[in-house]
Amino acid sequence: MAEAQGAASRGPAAERTEPAAAGYPSLATRLELPGVLLTAEIDPPPAPDLLPVLERAQRFAPYVDAVNVTDGSLARVRMAGLFAAAAIRLRTGLEVIAHLTTRDRNRIGIQADLLGAAALGVRSVLTLSGDSPDRGDEPEARAVADFDAEGLIRIVTALNGGHTASGKELDGPTDLLIGCAVNPGAPDLGKEVEKLRRRVEAGARFCQTQPIFDIERALRFEEARRALGIPVLYGLLPLRNAERARHFSRIPGMQVPEDVVARLERGGPETGLEILVETAKAMAPHVRGVHLFPMGSARTVRAVAEAIAPWRSRVGSVSVGLHGVPGAPRLGASGGRGAEEG
Repeated sequence: MAEAQGAASRGPAAERTEPAAAGYPSLATRLELPGVLLTAEIDPPPAPDLLPVLERAQRFAPYVDAVNVTDGSLARVRMAGLFAAAAIRLRTGLEVIAHLTTRDRNRIGIQADLLGAAALGVRSVLTLSGDSPDRGDEPEARAVADFDAEGLIRIVTALNGGHTASGKELDGPTDLLIGCAVNPGAPDLGKEVEKLRRRVEAGARFCQTQPIFDIERALRFEEARRALGIPVLYGLLPLRNAERARHFSRIPGMQVPEDVVARLERGGPETGLEILVETAKAMAPHVRGVHLFPMGSARTVRAVAEAIAPWRSRVGSVSVGLHGVPGAPRLGASGGRGAEEG
């Protein structure tokens, strides 16, 4: 009887589905503790199959504080990121950061999806505008664009406050940690910091960046944004070769220094990973965290985790298995196929 009364007093939140493992602290908790954070990005598969994304999360799990789960990245058709993120949380307990774009949903659909994701254990979201449909595999699609990324932050803030975007009261609030994106390599540093300031005012509580290749430029941004107080996790992406580096240099705000390009031209197949590790080491003493775009490689995640280990404080990480996946193997810390697999 006492237990029933206690559950009733806690309200609807007490009845939410709990994840299969509770060994990972929330990102909000982790941000309050010392040490450099490490997150890594996962793309859901272009298939109705959870096993690939769960296996990849498992291979990353020994090294990261959370995994980012993308939402139709490059405007390509894949499993919905919120579904994949909720599955990772429920079946592994690993902390997830679910990407959420304004491209594919109006404000009714996005609020409904957020309520569902929160009920399934998702605790953090990264708010994005999303890549333009003409970049993807359905170029005739039209972006919804009911609001921009800042507007999406305000919508999540409203849900956290217990009401919808239009002000209608909900039966219970969400408790989502809101993230936003920023580009430290943007041509106008002051304009980018001002954009971040508006997003903080709208409710953003952490930030992850586009890949950075110029350490000095990134550290200038870090110094410029300090007054805003928001923790920033800087994006790192391995460059496979000089051609790939030149490709990124043609994208505004993604400049690759010439000395890095020259080194890739002279080097072998491991040069890109070596540069990535060196960049992580150089950034770690000065920043709150790093966010990896590992291109699916657990070997890359492990290498960066080992490189920044002196600045990290691992709290609550546990080896997890694939709970509830029919026919799924029980995976160990190496992820079944081995932690070195890409």
